[in-house]
Amino acid sequence: MTTYRFPEGAALVFGGSGGLGSGIVELLSKCGTDVAFTYLTNKEAADANIAMVEANGQKAIAASVDLLEAEKVEDFVNSAKSEFGRIHSVVFATGPFLHILPLLDANPEEVYKTLDTDIKGFYHVLRAAVPVLREGGGGSITALTTAAIHKYISTDALSSVPKAGVQHLCTAIAREEGHNGIRANCVAVGLIAVGLSQEIDSPPGGILDQWMQQVALGRPGAPEELFDTVVFLASENAGYISGQSLPVDGGYSA
Repeated sequence: MTTYRFPEGAALVFGGSGGLGSGIVELLSKCGTDVAFTYLTNKEAADANIAMVEANGQKAIAASVDLLEAEKVEDFVNSAKSEFGRIHSVVFATGPFLHILPLLDANPEEVYKTLDTDIKGFYHVLRAAVPVLREGGGGSITALTTAAIHKYISTDALSSVPKAGVQHLCTAIAREEGHNGIRANCVAVGLIAVGLSQEIDSPPGGILDQWMQQVALGRPGAPEELFDTVVFLASENAGYISGQSLPVDGGYSA
């Protein structure tokens, strides 16, 4: 396994109890960094993650945080800084479960909630975390988005539209905070054999088949292929990469 370098301190993972977030938390701890992560309701998964991190010889803390509550996001970031002394990287790996349907067939309230969860939630993360990264002399921000930003697929607007907002927020931070030593990048996720893609109810000919027909490599991505990319971008190994959106999609967006 490639060893990704991290300075002293801890990584923050927002959405660390889901299928993608848990794998990222695990790999970060295997790379020798402590981890603080959030979950929404699944305390059992959070406790399992803490045990896993400790088994890898690192420390972990977790908190139930609704990202729409700015004060709770700030409290979590500050408590992690108090616990670990320095925060060196932030990973945004959260997002709501999405219904796959034409945009104008969606319930407007669901559209508003999805936009809020992704864009407002990520904005609250940035407002809380960037000052702490500055205090530590810099660091990285890595956000999971979707490959549908680069190549739209029919009926996927509830994913691609909000995640496009996340991508542009990352671009803004990359441009505005680079002089403070802060990098910001996105990982545009394609069809990965874990997480939300495994929960989508997609009939034959539906969105999953549409994705697969356009994946150049002809297969879903393995979870580890995504985790490696996220942790690489978060690490010092990617110290001269900022303001980028890297598709991990098997050539779907080519």
